[in-house]
Amino acid sequence: MKEKKIIKKLNLSFLCLLLIAFCTACGLNKQSGEVVVENYDPMVDWKDPEVDPRGVFPEASIATGKTNPQIVGTKYETEEVVIADIIPTEMGYAVDPTGKTDSTDGIQAALYDCFVAGGGTVYLPAGNYAVTGTIYVPSYVTLRGDWQDPDDSTEYGTVISVWSDSEDSISKGTFDMSGCSGVVGMTVYYPFQSLYEVIPYPYAFYVPQGTDGRVITLKDITIINGYRGIGTQVELNHECLLIENIKGTFLHTGFGLNNQSDVGHVEDVTISSKYWMEAAADYMNKPTEYGIKSYMKANTTGLAITDLEWTKFSNITVDGCANGISIKKGYRMLFVGTMIDVNITDCTNSIYQEAADSRWGTPIARSNFEGDIVNVSKALLRTTDTTHEGKIKELEKGTVEFSEDDLSSYKIKYNATYKKPEGKLLIVDVKSDITTDASVAIQTALNEMAKQGGGVVYVPGGNYRLDKPIKVPAGVELRGASSIANREQLSFPAGTLFLCYYGDDANVNPDTDQALVTLDGDYAGISGVRFIYPENGVHDTDLKSTYTIRGNGKGVYAVNCFIMASGYGIDFRNCDNHYIANIYSCVWFNTFRLGGKDGVIRNCQHNGNMVTRTNAEGLPEDWPTEPFMSDLITEPIIRPNVQHLIVDKAENQQIIGVFAYAVHEFIINKDSENTLAINVGTDWMAEDGVQLTQDGGSMTVINCMRCHGKSYECVDGKLAMYNRVTIDDKTEKNEVIEK
Repeated sequence: MKEKKIIKKLNLSFLCLLLIAFCTACGLNKQSGEVVVENYDPMVDWKDPEVDPRGVFPEASIATGKTNPQIVGTKYETEEVVIADIIPTEMGYAVDPTGKTDSTDGIQAALYDCFVAGGGTVYLPAGNYAVTGTIYVPSYVTLRGDWQDPDDSTEYGTVISVWSDSEDSISKGTFDMSGCSGVVGMTVYYPFQSLYEVIPYPYAFYVPQGTDGRVITLKDITIINGYRGIGTQVELNHECLLIENIKGTFLHTGFGLNNQSDVGHVEDVTISSKYWMEAAADYMNKPTEYGIKSYMKANTTGLAITDLEWTKFSNITVDGCANGISIKKGYRMLFVGTMIDVNITDCTNSIYQEAADSRWGTPIARSNFEGDIVNVSKALLRTTDTTHEGKIKELEKGTVEFSEDDLSSYKIKYNATYKKPEGKLLIVDVKSDITTDASVAIQTALNEMAKQGGGVVYVPGGNYRLDKPIKVPAGVELRGASSIANREQLSFPAGTLFLCYYGDDANVNPDTDQALVTLDGDYAGISGVRFIYPENGVHDTDLKSTYTIRGNGKGVYAVNCFIMASGYGIDFRNCDNHYIANIYSCVWFNTFRLGGKDGVIRNCQHNGNMVTRTNAEGLPEDWPTEPFMSDLITEPIIRPNVQHLIVDKAENQQIIGVFAYAVHEFIINKDSENTLAINVGTDWMAEDGVQLTQDGGSMTVINCMRCHGKSYECVDGKLAMYNRVTIDDKTEKNEVIEK
């Protein structure tokens, strides 16, 4: 087999330094001057994401389509039970957790095979994996590692060492992401990188041109010494990028986020020199404190933002950069988004807004900026409870606004999650078949897991028909193949899809009739499943149905799910401590109805394109396609009818990062106390619709964006609104109304 060197030509001094350090750490042959990749056999070079890999890669990879789903006992704590469909180190793939040989092709083969099998998770245990080229993460597949928070310790867990050639490119990454794909729990390190000779690299994680780039997840990631961190291509738009819990040191750009339509979420980000300066070992070429801080202060931009639509930023820290946040002219439009709990310290420019949509502006709440604030656009920088040290430079006076209203008492539950079930697993023994009812087999497995005291019932990737309702017992989770957020998309369908034939009769009563899925007891949950109602499409004479999911107990949860063409979505009334996250939907009447104490809903989106962007099996021939969304969905159905989120007799409900397109009413707070909504927005609301309705109790809304419709209606109770921006209206101020 042909040998391949990981180490390339470098200048003599840096090469000696690097070889001594790396060979000492890895125990390699110091005489050879190279790291040899054993048994290296290149795969077919596949770069066209428009070609379905299921037809291309069986000859190039193992391509068995076989998986071995199992619960992984991670070394470090995780919020969910980790289920691995493929563990390459245990299943014969050419991966090396010692870092001595190249794991690129072995990881790639495992990812493709997981996709061939219907999607799921490829798990890399703790170790050091050498990578020399780009790895493409296919749709409905997650590459997962064992991640330790570098602020807790520097053992790191799963490390990707990037041995690629230096290349000054903004159009590729070490990991290229496809729609509904994800990377979770990784630490990335660049062995060639040193302050002795800073060399450029593409992004570590990248959304490339040509992908069906919708709902991509990057979570629990450390980048020790990156040049560029996370980037998106500029020519074709992507959607719904979810970035959560990213920490790193960067020498050029932390995030380069471009050309995103619909809503993205960027949460829990720290960019600082500390992650390289405090690296685990000397072989990581640790810089001096003075050296790295001086370099970043002169060269690094933390967040470089262009044309993002409605993206929500929260809990962001950027320290010691030339530019903390830079907002520049986009390729398709101008930036529209909201920010809260942003802490920019020791930066030359804390925020530099060169271009944003002048019809409204950028709301920033409860933040701190050390460094100049520069706004050379005509769009507002509207801030509340925000401190600032430095100069304010405005193209037009008054485009940087400060309000001193105190928001410190509002505690956002950034770390909210659900109680994960016991570490037991049952795999549903049922064939993927859209003509045979799978509900009995699923219910049987759920009942058996309840007898065992709780755990996870896993339905692997495939299409399944449900003719009967299902009950998930207390302490049991019904899990599909997606361990991250997912939705329907036009290309490369995979994941776990339920085709729903129960509960859409004309005579159903959604308030009283049994839901399709009942979370029937405390801490019951559902995750990673897509629901479609083939017989409740836009041409149906009656669009009613039961709720898709209903909770019956405390601590119930629904995460990483998709609901299409149901009349009603999720009903968690009277459910204390409920948790909802990453739900993508288009329903006809009511998406969420929430109650009980201390519930949380976060990062959810409603849009008519959820219906049109599908290639699912079993749909009628007249199912609407994208060109007919407005005529068949938006205008006749959802814009006149949808009451998106009803908070009903709740206490302390939190609504974080929720967005809806073309609904009639957005949030209705009914007889509910201390409801808190943060980073929310609506686009193309009905002209007679109301974004915020307060009818009994109290609600506070911070960072709210609106296009069309009416801002609010206070019928009864207290409504407090901070940092509102409305298209073509810059006059809305902070307001507290009591009736």
